[in-house]
Amino acid sequence: MYTPKIVIKKFFDLDFNKLYEKGYRIIISDLDNTLAPYTMNEASSELVNEIRKIKEIGFKIYLISNNKEKRIKLFKEMLEADGYLSNAKKPNPKRLECYLQQMQLDKTKIIAVGDQLVTDILCFNRLNLQSVLVKTIDSKTQKWYTKINRLREMSILKKMKKKNPEIYRKIEELYE
Repeated sequence: MYTPKIVIKKFFDLDFNKLYEKGYRIIISDLDNTLAPYTMNEASSELVNEIRKIKEIGFKIYLISNNKEKRIKLFKEMLEADGYLSNAKKPNPKRLECYLQQMQLDKTKIIAVGDQLVTDILCFNRLNLQSVLVKTIDSKTQKWYTKINRLREMSILKKMKKKNPEIYRKIEELYE
């Protein structure tokens, strides 16, 4: 359940044109340390421009975060995202599942991106979404509870090394 379908260095390394050709139309992305570091209080002009390009391809963008509404709503507005879910309570999939139903989003058309195996990838996989793991933008600014999750990831990665060595190697390469 912790194994991502795709492993890449950063969000913008995804080939959005190719994903669109394959029928994906929706990007659900974690915010903190996936799109922007915790220390960034507003979206950079570079981030705004890159998201705009993805939207021009035809994607809808939704932000999801365990963080408070004030922060994620600000990024939603700055990025002109199509929606957001704050206080998502990942890895529990219930709030995200309800949100997907409420927004009438087709799971088969969703690419879900995050930087943590223990919260993001587990949540996305529980919902049968196409999960993408990216390298954490800034590990030095992580919250204390995220640091605990990172310790849990170490034991998960040891098991993954045996069961899925190819994905394990890709994840290992992120942090070299």
